[in-house]
Amino acid sequence: MARNFLKKFTDSYIQSIKPTDKEQLFADRDNLYLLVKPNGAKFWRFIYTHPINKKRVKKSFGAYPYFSLTLAREKARKWCDLLALGIDPSEQENIQRLQDEKKSITFGELAALWRNKREQKGELKKKSIEKAYRRVELHLFDKFKFDDLPIENLHIKSFDSALLPLDGSDTCDKLCTAIRQIFDNAIDDGIINNNPFARLSRRFKKPIAQHLPTIPPEELPRVFYKLNTSNSKIGTKCLIEFQLLTILRASEAVNIEWGDVDWHEKVLHIPAERMKGGKRAHSVPLSRQALRVLETMKEINGHRRFVFTGYQAPWNKPMNSQTVNKALIDLGFKGELVGHGFRSIASTYLHELDQFSYEAVEWCLSHETKSDVRKAYDKSKKWKSRQAIMQTWGDYVEQCKLEAMKA
Repeated sequence: MARNFLKKFTDSYIQSIKPTDKEQLFADRDNLYLLVKPNGAKFWRFIYTHPINKKRVKKSFGAYPYFSLTLAREKARKWCDLLALGIDPSEQENIQRLQDEKKSITFGELAALWRNKREQKGELKKKSIEKAYRRVELHLFDKFKFDDLPIENLHIKSFDSALLPLDGSDTCDKLCTAIRQIFDNAIDDGIINNNPFARLSRRFKKPIAQHLPTIPPEELPRVFYKLNTSNSKIGTKCLIEFQLLTILRASEAVNIEWGDVDWHEKVLHIPAERMKGGKRAHSVPLSRQALRVLETMKEINGHRRFVFTGYQAPWNKPMNSQTVNKALIDLGFKGELVGHGFRSIASTYLHELDQFSYEAVEWCLSHETKSDVRKAYDKSKKWKSRQAIMQTWGDYVEQCKLEAMKA
């Protein structure tokens, strides 16, 4: 490669340089060079010694004349200033470019990364992840277009227009949590260094806990009386009784499959993905009363996948999780009792009996009560106690059912 030195660069001089059959390198100043290719193309080169490893480095500034002589000299001067400080200018430029790229990232892009990371971890049900993301879309994207805002423009009060009208609501609290998690995830991904929304929820009122409607255990016969005298379908009646006997949540009860039932061991095994949170499986000791309900349903749906199959063809889907709630409304319990209230009735009755440990009763309700280290031990240790609990509860439910028949 031919080298030429000491010629003062001007645009006219650069334009006068003719290509040869070999590459030519012309020196300007401040480590700036002009590379001329055999085809006549001209490129700026900055050649320097790395301040740390002392290796010779060649970097391109771009093609002439698109990158002008003035711009090339200005950049070369800045790079020389960095070299004088012991800083590699190319590495510094890369760092600056990454920082600029991070600044241009929008809140919508961060939210998408948050959703994708949660899906990849697989710690939550996909339905729960999508519900949380949809809440962000509905309240922050669709209405206020926060998804288009670069994150560098966001601060602790940026979301006030969306959140203040919701202050004190459960939705506001969940949105604050989502925003905090979105920026926490950005820290984990190395996009930002700190979370400006770490204390966002403190700016708003905490939602007042609204307990789901329920009744005291002694009023349970009234439920059976109304159920017995209603024209509800047999499948719905059995679902109500089964959900009550097993103390399962609505979505867990309706999705029971015949493959979950161990008739020999008299136990119901529900996989983690069908439990609340999707984190751990749950086993339910089946009382005599619960087994009788299953036997009734086996005569109806024993040839189908789901124990509580829906009423519409092709009968390959379970009943709706709101089936019990709708039935209770039809029975006259609107505002007084919902399906989830069955769990409260059982919890109240079993705890007030004072015959079983708190932990064992909570295990029957599939509540987490201890650290992961103790969970497996407790689950095994409390199994016999849980069997006794579920049978005691089954006996009480049966007693209430018999009282209703006498009324």
